[in-house]
Amino acid sequence: MRKIITSLIFLVIAAAILFLAALLLIPQQVVQTWQRWQLPPAALEQMQAVLGLTQPADEEIRLYGTIEARAIHAMSEVDGRAREVLVTEGDWVEPGQPLIRLDPTAARAQVAAAEEGLAAAQAAHEAATAPPGPEVQQLADSAVTAAQTRLSNAQRSLKQARELRQNPLSLNSQINQTAALIPIAQAQMEAARADIKQAQVLIDDARNDGSMQGKYQVRILEEQKAAGEAALDAATTRVQGLQQVLALLKKMRENPLALEAQVHQAEGAVAVAQAGVKLAQAEQAAQTAPPPPEVEAVAEAGVQQAQAALDLARWQEERLVIVAPAAGQVQARLIEEGERVAPGQPLITLIDASQLEVWVYVPAGDLPRVQLGETLPIEVLALPGQSFQGQVFYIAPQAQFRPNNVLNPDDRGDMVFLVKLHVANPEGVLKPGMPADVLLKK
Repeated sequence: MRKIITSLIFLVIAAAILFLAALLLIPQQVVQTWQRWQLPPAALEQMQAVLGLTQPADEEIRLYGTIEARAIHAMSEVDGRAREVLVTEGDWVEPGQPLIRLDPTAARAQVAAAEEGLAAAQAAHEAATAPPGPEVQQLADSAVTAAQTRLSNAQRSLKQARELRQNPLSLNSQINQTAALIPIAQAQMEAARADIKQAQVLIDDARNDGSMQGKYQVRILEEQKAAGEAALDAATTRVQGLQQVLALLKKMRENPLALEAQVHQAEGAVAVAQAGVKLAQAEQAAQTAPPPPEVEAVAEAGVQQAQAALDLARWQEERLVIVAPAAGQVQARLIEEGERVAPGQPLITLIDASQLEVWVYVPAGDLPRVQLGETLPIEVLALPGQSFQGQVFYIAPQAQFRPNNVLNPDDRGDMVFLVKLHVANPEGVLKPGMPADVLLKK
């Protein structure tokens, strides 16, 4: 019996010696194993203190956290079809590096048309010298009405896009309202067509008369017909605008990420429409003023409108190449060649591993010890013997319950504040998901 007791004592002593040796040689692995088995942390801290492996309790606070990486999404600002996808998962890309090329066919056609429009406007600017006649006045009035309608539609679209960006839940209501307006505008189109048709019949009858009264009636009826054509143009513009708005609203309901890109495009459309109103108003003013200065202003407004349209077309063409917004490694490729691309749709997901983040949860009583911009030491359990430095860049404004995935089970459920630190990773030894401890001085 004595031999058995002696043997047990030797075994206990040997196990204790081996444990202390392991604690000296591989302290991080021993700490992880101790925490995994949920053994009393106080006993481990006492042994570490005896061996001189920890600082006195009154010198530092250990905050448990994890290393996180910020995901960056490359997205398109325009509609299109992916012609080339230039990267694969795992590739490293630099800022501005091309990732995806969209099919340029439609955009180039728009640019060519806009360039022709600008050339025509510039030619008109050079040749505009003759005074306008009465028929030009009517056309100018119609043009102002149509331009103001287009501007109202564009401003309405911009207002709706901004409201939708702030309150996406109102999409369904706006879709229903827009859909209800389309039949009304179409009825106005039909009424205008009927007026034009009736005026044409009366014109034909008056021309067959051959008398002076018939000729006078022809002029009056032609003015009525011109007014009907202006009303038809305005109604047609409104129907087209409503149909475009309805299509865009439905598309945004299917893809909420397109809201920001839609606001940008709507702003461009308003700029074009405003230039169009200026052009129409300048033409209208030219009818009652001496021709040379006003005609010059009209032609200049036409050049500005054509230039605005060309700038918008070129802006869209420039965004056919989707580039990396920042340096990083391709984590996910969400698009293939030939697939359709919508504005705001995530296409390539990047992870920047050169600068990672450490997220820790600080108890409310210790929060005054943390300051934005300060640098704190960081220890990574998977990299014993290596030290890192992190700079505090975010402190949560509101407390929360500590998540259950913290390493120290005794702290789970406490009210804490989330604190984030930037940590440099030039050699790439740190990986997202690694446990990390931040040391905070008392």
